[in-house]
Amino acid sequence: MVSASPEVLKVTVVTLDPGQSAARVDSPAAIVRGMGHHVVVVGYDLTDIRERGLAADVLIIEAGAHLEIGRDAIKRLRAVDALASARVLLCVDVTRVAGLDPEVGADDFLLMPIIPRELSARLRQLGWRETMGQGGRVVRHGGFVLDCVALQASYHGQALKLTPYEFQLLKFMTERAGVVFSREELLTRVWGYRHVGRVRTVDTHILNLRGKLGPAGDLLEAVRGMGYKLRKLDASDDSAPAYENRSIA
Repeated sequence: MVSASPEVLKVTVVTLDPGQSAARVDSPAAIVRGMGHHVVVVGYDLTDIRERGLAADVLIIEAGAHLEIGRDAIKRLRAVDALASARVLLCVDVTRVAGLDPEVGADDFLLMPIIPRELSARLRQLGWRETMGQGGRVVRHGGFVLDCVALQASYHGQALKLTPYEFQLLKFMTERAGVVFSREELLTRVWGYRHVGRVRTVDTHILNLRGKLGPAGDLLEAVRGMGYKLRKLDASDDSAPAYENRSIA
């Protein structure tokens, strides 16, 4: 459950070396603490979480090059009742990003070495569902239905289990079907930052999103030498996106 104050999050950082991570100025713990959030650093054995009954809004897994260890930690954390509603952010070395898959269990991932602005953007995104206002809208395009309040999507009635950034990427491209965007444009307009060296982030999210969309994944097309687009559907497929304002009680 999210903290009473939407500006301050309870963040637990899980790392192989808690002492070193807490001391390094470039570590996720130090960066998040510098943003004013409440931070606790624990080891991969999760002893502190069990013994102290720690709760968290966001769990940051500092996996680095140890992707399998990070994956195992996420699996064990998901089994802790007190952390059932916590969002999970996996921090992984850029050299290991190719090993990520949709079943890793995290809500989102961040490439290391960490850029503070990127980490700040991810934390805002992970908390967006709980902190946004009571109004919102539903985006419809062809068989896609995207609930922009609950961050839930479906395709022809089949629920899609998307991470927050996968949802935002699909929403952005659905609203602009037929338009080609470069990786750099997607980084700026979906992720909110500009860093040419991070274009692999886009490639990995596109790959994962295609896998989760099943047959509809073919609608996400790579345009050689340019970037990506969502194929614009025929009129018979209800190609024009529809926007439905709604409020929730």
